[in-house]
Amino acid sequence: MDLEYDRIHRKVDALRDAARERDQRHRDVHDIRTGQVDTVIPGAMPEAWPRPVVANMIDAVARDVSEVMGQMPAINCSNSLQVSERSKKFSSRRTKIAAHYVLSSRLAAGEQVKFCDHYHTFGMAIYSVEPDFTTQTPIIRVEHPQGCYPEMGMFGELRSFTKIWREEAIHLVAKYPHLLAHLKRTNQYGEMIDQSWAEREIEIAKYIDADRIYMYLPDHSNTWVDEMPNPMGKLMISIACRPSFDRQVRGAFDDAIWVYLAKSRMAMLGLEAAEKSVRAPLAIPRDVQNMVFGSDAILRTDSPEKIKRVGVDLPQFAMQESQILEQELRLATRQPQARTGNLQASIITGKGVEALMGGFDSQITAGQQVIGQALKRAIEFAFCMDEKLWGNTKKTIRGVVQGTPFEETYIPSKDIDGNDTVDVTYGFAAGQDPARAIVGMLQLRSDKLISRDFVMRNLPMEIDVVQMQQQVDNEEFEDAMKAGVQQMMQSVGALALQGQDPQELLAKLAKVMDLREKGRPVHEAVLAAFKPPEAPQGAGQPAPGQPPQGAPQGPPGAPPGPGGGMPPGAGGAPPDMMQLLTSLRSGGQAQMNVRTRRNVAI
Repeated sequence: MDLEYDRIHRKVDALRDAARERDQRHRDVHDIRTGQVDTVIPGAMPEAWPRPVVANMIDAVARDVSEVMGQMPAINCSNSLQVSERSKKFSSRRTKIAAHYVLSSRLAAGEQVKFCDHYHTFGMAIYSVEPDFTTQTPIIRVEHPQGCYPEMGMFGELRSFTKIWREEAIHLVAKYPHLLAHLKRTNQYGEMIDQSWAEREIEIAKYIDADRIYMYLPDHSNTWVDEMPNPMGKLMISIACRPSFDRQVRGAFDDAIWVYLAKSRMAMLGLEAAEKSVRAPLAIPRDVQNMVFGSDAILRTDSPEKIKRVGVDLPQFAMQESQILEQELRLATRQPQARTGNLQASIITGKGVEALMGGFDSQITAGQQVIGQALKRAIEFAFCMDEKLWGNTKKTIRGVVQGTPFEETYIPSKDIDGNDTVDVTYGFAAGQDPARAIVGMLQLRSDKLISRDFVMRNLPMEIDVVQMQQQVDNEEFEDAMKAGVQQMMQSVGALALQGQDPQELLAKLAKVMDLREKGRPVHEAVLAAFKPPEAPQGAGQPAPGQPPQGAPQGPPGAPPGPGGGMPPGAGGAPPDMMQLLTSLRSGGQAQMNVRTRRNVAI
């Protein structure tokens, strides 16, 4: 076991040495965003102005991009083949479970924006799926990438993950009391040497792989803190790395911070030059004997035009250099002027704004594709954890999925059943504004290049596709039913002209209107109004001397009665059209006659 611990310690040290340059870039960007310029360039700021006098464009751009990129994507657990209602309900329930994970993790409440901020600023963002045994729910937590060292395989798979951070000794001892003897410094008599041990920050390393979770103190001879086997059997970590050309983790501001520092330095020099110009020494002629300072001061001299301050002119190239640095900073951060409202009148057109926003849209689209895959893996890990830790626990979840409130009861082993697949998409036109995305999809839909289901799943808004389609179908059926009732109302006049009595139909239509006024749905009102009257008692019994309905008929030529032939009009077959036409007279009046026909078998 000691050899195994020694192997872990050497691996962590090797990962830290390989990422030393990356850690320095992370510290520099973090200090610039927080305004701590002296830690990056010591002595760059005077004591009177410890912070830059220009707006922190690095922080402003990072917040702007993360807020746009941090919009929650559409989460669906629909299978490619859904031919039965059972499969649709199964997929809809898993979609609601996935939405419950996201809501419980508060991703939509700001954690997703923080994740996108880490991705854009540091070039790496991390989801950590951890169990919450109080609510029995997997939680997708956003891990800060500073001090994180993932070990990646040849094909991009995660083999191990190490997190190193610093914590005060008093809090560390409160969690792990056995560390008190290692953190307190005592002499040979047991007396405490260092009285301020509680305020010291201790470095802690946490190593995770598929087999174990191990914590130790690197600066205290790798003292053991805690260890436990990994109950999941795999890493519950999902990492999104910004694409790089040299396989190094690089953020969007690794090079832009130096342009920002130069701009801040130029602004500080300009402020210093203006201050020296105001406080420049006073030049006076030789005949001035007494100097008076303050407002309304009087100086007696024969040459008042020679009294002036020594000029300190600001060079013209300094202003030009400030403008050049402003343009370079926008180019380095890929922030168009349209995002800050700096538009000239000559380009206030749709094409001009679209050209300015082109670079901004491209980085949003590329980032959302990578972040969507990371969130997809995190939700799949949450499905796996929920089924393995609480497989037979019946849970009730509530929330809002795709704009529709829901309340669902599920059992992980039954409703997940090993199916942890999920689709995370940012829509058909990720990075574009909603108006252009909707117009583009409608044009493709009109040419029948995409389906209605595809359009609904890629709308720039949150909707439950299955439930929304059901509501649309119900509205169409309701409209068709109302159209049928309206056609019946329009046919009342035609019935009256034909000599028929429309009172019964008008009464039913009036009942439909009355039920609608009382708040009954359209389909219930129509069913209640057009319900057929109940048959009176005894109406279904046969008359005396007649066979019961459905009794076997006798052979041809048999006498009337049970088992025999029936006379015309007494339950027998109705006359055909030829007999009806031949019984009409020339005046159009019907002729009544009775014929008796008997057939005798030969």
